[in-house]
Amino acid sequence: MTFRPVRALGLLLGLLFLALALGAAALGVIQLGRVGFSAWIAVWIALPLLGLPLALVVAYRLHGVLTARYQLDRDGLLLRWGLSIERVPLADVLEVRPPTPDEGPLRPGRGLWWPGCLIGRRAIGGLGEVEFFATAGPEGMLLVRLPDRWLAISPSDRDGFRQAYVDAVRMGSLERIAGQHLRPDFLFNRVWADRWAQALVLAGLTASLLLLAFLAFQASTLPTQVAFGFDPYGRPESLVPPTRLLLLPMIAGFCWLTDLVIGLWLYRRDDQRPLAYGLWGIAVLVAGLLWGASLQILAASG
Repeated sequence: MTFRPVRALGLLLGLLFLALALGAAALGVIQLGRVGFSAWIAVWIALPLLGLPLALVVAYRLHGVLTARYQLDRDGLLLRWGLSIERVPLADVLEVRPPTPDEGPLRPGRGLWWPGCLIGRRAIGGLGEVEFFATAGPEGMLLVRLPDRWLAISPSDRDGFRQAYVDAVRMGSLERIAGQHLRPDFLFNRVWADRWAQALVLAGLTASLLLLAFLAFQASTLPTQVAFGFDPYGRPESLVPPTRLLLLPMIAGFCWLTDLVIGLWLYRRDDQRPLAYGLWGIAVLVAGLLWGASLQILAASG
């Protein structure tokens, strides 16, 4: 049988946080094109640099809530939450019960989670290591005891899940399934251990950050208006404030971040890894082209 958690609160708050993160990033980009060079420029640069990665993490958490399900049959328990998969043979599920009042606090440790999206780990006195895949607090939670830890889950029909577990135990397992413990952290470790992947990802990030630092240093020495475009004959046009140049490293950083995420998705499969390398290489190429564009604009405005 398949059980799903109650998702309304987690999705509502997640969408709100996503909108705030994207809004902050958009505000920073807009203000970079409007304000002059001042102390505030650091704030407008920081907003997209922090807002876009935060939005990606929140979006991944939302994906987890949307895809969350707990499947129980006579062979075992299958838990899916985003890219996380836990497959446990029925014989290794030692106990399924609701929490007791003296157990707590039943919430994850440090990390990005919110009410309606309880995801993470925490060592809890009396229980030990608890891994959370839940959308409800203790009042809607079930604790699943495994040989090495506990799982905290929140099927919308708690009584139905417990009864399905009892029925599965009574029927007995037809065959012992292979256990599976898959977390996205393993993917990041695999990418970081790959020298080609590490070099391409770091090269794209470094090129974008160096371009940002270079233009921020140059902005104060430029005239009040600089060329930000050229006509078909190569003559400068579209005079703008020099801070508009900071949009170029922002574009490079956005390209790097987008290619990083898509590349990580492709990297999971061996036959698609060349595509991942290609995407990370494109981010380096884009940064290089924007470096060239920046130097040409500075030369035309000097």
